[in-house]
Amino acid sequence: MTTEGLRHPRLSASGNRPAEHSMHRPRPERGLDPSYTTIIHTDNRSQPLVVRQAKVLGRLHAPRIDGGALICENARIICDGDLRVSTIIGYGTIIVQGETTCTELDFVGDIRCAGQVRCCGTARVAGMLQAEGGLVACTLDMIGVLSAPRLVANGSAIIDTLGDGLWAHRTLPCRDSHSMIRSIEAHQVEARRLHCDQINAKCIVLKDASDVRTVPLEAHLTVDEGSRIRFFERHDGHLLAAGRMIPTAIQPFHCQARACPVRR
Repeated sequence: MTTEGLRHPRLSASGNRPAEHSMHRPRPERGLDPSYTTIIHTDNRSQPLVVRQAKVLGRLHAPRIDGGALICENARIICDGDLRVSTIIGYGTIIVQGETTCTELDFVGDIRCAGQVRCCGTARVAGMLQAEGGLVACTLDMIGVLSAPRLVANGSAIIDTLGDGLWAHRTLPCRDSHSMIRSIEAHQVEARRLHCDQINAKCIVLKDASDVRTVPLEAHLTVDEGSRIRFFERHDGHLLAAGRMIPTAIQPFHCQARACPVRR
């Protein structure tokens, strides 16, 4: 059931959310004209959905979705093909069997994509994000668990944890799981509870039992006592065991990714 041009009050996603994560709530729907918004309560479509703006309140199942802003209000969206929109905002569940492409991603909940997730701007996700084809974004601000074979960010990639509040229990039952990413390429990386084969970045901060196989030898590096780096990689590709390095040669620069001395 769809209704053209109706207003619907925006529900709050912050009911039981920890206060420390308030900065990651979806942004207000500024710049969206209600007169061009399609309200979708429940719709099981046999044809692709093409809209300028769509606000989903219940369940949407479509073979493909194209358009401008896709607003999810505690809804479940299933796309059998590609999802290509300008903006994805809101909270709920999104399942995509193809690829996901957007300019801005600001979402709370569960996103599962069988293909690649590509965001030309900033990707902000709180909850779970599974991108079987990899994740490409300008910058990433993730709170929760990320699973992807490859992560590429032009700027910073920050992967934080949800914590142990009531909101975390409801949103992410497997909140104790580590984010699993085979390779990360970014200007700066700050991560908690990360398992990764290779990180290529200028500034790297690892916390909360993170385990990374290789990092660049010249990277600005901060690692807490519970985390581990196995190898340092030189420019020629030669690996040096981290445990056998001379301490004075591997003395890390203590920095935070948000205030990295090499930040662009």
